[in-house]
Amino acid sequence: MHIDKRLDKKSILKKTAQFGGITLLSRILGIIRDMLLARFLGIGIKSDAFIMAYRIPNFLRRIFAEGALSASFVPVFIRKVKNKELENPNGLMTISFLFFEGIVFLLCLFAILFPGLIFKLIAPGFSQEQLAYAIPSLRILFPLIFFISSSALLAGALNAVNHFFVPALCPALLNVVWISALSISIKFNLSIKFLCYSILFGGFLNFLVHLIVYLKYNFSFGFIDRQAKDAFKLILSKFVPSLLGVSVIEINLLIDTFIGSFLPSGSVSILYFAGLFVNMPIGIFAVGFATVLLSQFSRVVVYAPKRINFYILEVTKFITWLIMPIMLFLMFVSEAIFSILMLGKKARFHDIFTAKWVLIVFSVGLVFFCLNKILVNIFYSLHDTKSPTIALVFSTIVNFLGNLIGIKLWGIFGIAGSTAFSAAVLTFLLIKFLHKKHNFKFYSPSFFNFLGRYLVQLLIASLIFLISYFTFFRFLQDSNWYNFFYASWGYWFIVFPLAAICAAFLFFTKKLFGIKLYFLGK
Repeated sequence: MHIDKRLDKKSILKKTAQFGGITLLSRILGIIRDMLLARFLGIGIKSDAFIMAYRIPNFLRRIFAEGALSASFVPVFIRKVKNKELENPNGLMTISFLFFEGIVFLLCLFAILFPGLIFKLIAPGFSQEQLAYAIPSLRILFPLIFFISSSALLAGALNAVNHFFVPALCPALLNVVWISALSISIKFNLSIKFLCYSILFGGFLNFLVHLIVYLKYNFSFGFIDRQAKDAFKLILSKFVPSLLGVSVIEINLLIDTFIGSFLPSGSVSILYFAGLFVNMPIGIFAVGFATVLLSQFSRVVVYAPKRINFYILEVTKFITWLIMPIMLFLMFVSEAIFSILMLGKKARFHDIFTAKWVLIVFSVGLVFFCLNKILVNIFYSLHDTKSPTIALVFSTIVNFLGNLIGIKLWGIFGIAGSTAFSAAVLTFLLIKFLHKKHNFKFYSPSFFNFLGRYLVQLLIASLIFLISYFTFFRFLQDSNWYNFFYASWGYWFIVFPLAAICAAFLFFTKKLFGIKLYFLGK
């Protein structure tokens, strides 16, 4: 176990690319999965019920397992082993597994016995008809969190030895199970219960793969000694406040769903589907980048803490450079996403219009969503869980109040806007706390100098895209191919190559515009 192996910038980018590439595969499979789901259930009472039943354990997975657990476990694990304060890391894993999975097991029992109570808390606006569909699905799906959270704990040890492949690959495996089950359900007109049991089986496979790789790295489960108990106390002290701090998107989306349950049927489904496409770049780029950098930050604060200033600036520049074009692209193709990809023949004009604008409004906060994933990890590498928790509580209150105001003024669009705004508030607070509590600086002049140059470059790239796009369709206007390329699957054969050309322009003209990015080597 080479726990203290350092990562240079090339290694960081390589690991991020590896993580992000596998996650991209998973997200593409996720699009296929949700396209089939939308066509299987449509948008209405059944889709709202199933999506809510799935989102409850999925929400707990992201908060209780992948987020807080990794953020508290990995830094402590690395520090204890590196400093030789922990001779038996297997004992630490054993006590962590028994404690956390014991809690998850109790949560599963509660959900199976009292599903109605959970829906009263999470979706109080659901009708009796929606609950009749949702409760049986929740009883089957909730144990999924046991397998996924167990996998997340094992993944924490794998991340500590710079192994990111399997934790990134397993979501793709789960999506393959989803797609297979949905395809069979559509073909043979099976019930939602078959889909739920299939998803649960996919979670078990996820856990099994993690366990095999965990054991191959010479980890195991062992005797719980005094050192393991002391290390676990430190993890626990950081885990409890981390429950809020690492899960801003999930908490705010849950609030969105809570408020959305009072809207007409189909609203929960639209918020879910729009949120999936916003989460796609977050999962591919920000989560992968944050996962790789968490272990790096944990080392930097030991060896050269002042270098965090540099990392804050360069991470902000890199995420801005990477995500802004994606944000604009999502906005541009938002209508096609729902009319061509997601709904197909079941598409209704009102559903397409609503989903399109919800996605556009969500996308406004995309850069902030991504930055928050990474900024929070800086605090956890500093073993500071209090500051991000305070910041999150404040931004969550902002989101909740914004939802209450927004739903009255703009309905479902007010919910999406409030979420995006609260993400920007959180970013501001996190940077402010880093400065106030840890004396870190954000080099604003350097960032805004970069931003000004980049906006000019991005404007030119956008003009290249738009001119090429409208010229192509004007050329095809009187052609028999027009409908295929404009309102069918051929549309993606146009917009993706154009987007790739613009991405290449942004990459290869960086030097021309004076844009320097540390993580790209220039």
